[in-house]
Amino acid sequence: MSKLPENTTTTARGDYPRVVGPDTALPRVLDFFELEGYSDPSAAWRTFTHAWNWAAPLAAAVPAEDPGARPVARPVPEGFVLSGLWHMPPGTDPGRWLVLPVTDPRRQDARAGAANAPDLFVTASRVLPRAPRSHPAVEDGGEAGRAFRLDDVQVPNGFATYSTGTPLREDDAAFVWTAVTGMAFGAARSLTDTLARLDPSTEGPTSPVGTHTQSGPSAADAAAELAAVLRDERLNLAARVHGAPLAGLADAVRAAKAQALAAQIRRASRTVHLVVAAAYERALLCAADEDRGALARLVEECSPILQYMRFAVELLPPGGQSSVPEG
Repeated sequence: MSKLPENTTTTARGDYPRVVGPDTALPRVLDFFELEGYSDPSAAWRTFTHAWNWAAPLAAAVPAEDPGARPVARPVPEGFVLSGLWHMPPGTDPGRWLVLPVTDPRRQDARAGAANAPDLFVTASRVLPRAPRSHPAVEDGGEAGRAFRLDDVQVPNGFATYSTGTPLREDDAAFVWTAVTGMAFGAARSLTDTLARLDPSTEGPTSPVGTHTQSGPSAADAAAELAAVLRDERLNLAARVHGAPLAGLADAVRAAKAQALAAQIRRASRTVHLVVAAAYERALLCAADEDRGALARLVEECSPILQYMRFAVELLPPGGQSSVPEG
């Protein structure tokens, strides 16, 4: 992994835009956010979503102002549960993904409560009520557009963000993909390092007859194998993002480069998910209870990154691809 300049360290957390952003070369973006994800995946994701509103290019509904109908987001262990009434602006096509604000963006004070908790929630449009006959809560909004009511619809942590963040554009897709994938690589590498440090003398789970069993490689060997898989995938992505922006190239060429990067991001997502699952499963076989708890907490901390990463290309598809690198 290439070394970052001295002014791009994890001490910049909380002030990301001054250090790295959509105009930063993608290899540096990958390096920076991998270090952030390795150091503290939960803080890295929280700071990223505070800094940039990645949901800005998506269609957004308008929350109802009527008493008793105002949308609410209730925190739950895996994310948030949304209830309430929203209106679609007339003529708006929600597409596959829709932003559900819990404040009305037309009001001057809409962003006042967004500093400490997410106020934008993204959900797949397929969860919306489809027709009045099939769902009595669907209403005709008239000039305000179609209205729909949700009742305890769950939104994962990784699909929540902040309206106070700097809005990103479709052209910033490559930056977002690379940043989130870097965080995911770092978080997964932290997990394999934690697995490698497990006490090698720890015995496996107790069998029904009271003897201990140990199947497969040791924790250290398993961690080394998984780390090698991560390293190979990371090298593949680093090769893809290496190079200068594609300024001046024809639209068709930029689109082809963007599609190649998108395919690489999807592959990296599958790899990271498999590594995280395998590392945790191995820990369950060979770790003491306190060690399992430490790994479980780490998996929980990186879960928003993994949730977003699984759908990153769909959530923010490439637009002009002006920042997609040559590869």
